[in-house]
Amino acid sequence: MRSSMSNRGLVAKFDSPFDQKAVIIEDDGRVAYAYLLDCDGRIRSDVWLYNRCQTPVEPEWHDQTRMPFANPAPFATDDLSFSPPDSPGDITVEWGDSDSPDDANVFISGKHFARLRVGMKPGWSALAAKDGPLAQVLKEPF
Repeated sequence: MRSSMSNRGLVAKFDSPFDQKAVIIEDDGRVAYAYLLDCDGRIRSDVWLYNRCQTPVEPEWHDQTRMPFANPAPFATDDLSFSPPDSPGDITVEWGDSDSPDDANVFISGKHFARLRVGMKPGWSALAAKDGPLAQVLKEPF
């Protein structure tokens, strides 16, 4: 894992042990996303992870200047037990096995939090209340 943290948030990169794919976690201090990159650095899957800002009532995606978008109330749960990570060390990524190397599972503070799969946009998030344009509901077992 390579990571950095600033007053704006955190960025962490997790490389696949199977090939040259990677997961990038970006938290800009307002909202956090995970991106699954292929060997050429192209985004092959993405998912909203959480809002640090107050969850908007109305969707922001009509205003491109608001990117990356916070997930609005109809699509985001208010899990009071969740607290955003304090450091990149609170985040881990586990990759699918050699039979399914296109999956990446994001864990925050040891809790399975999101799944990315090559070709799936968006991926799945534990804080998604219903499937939407930024995240699908992460159901266990998957």
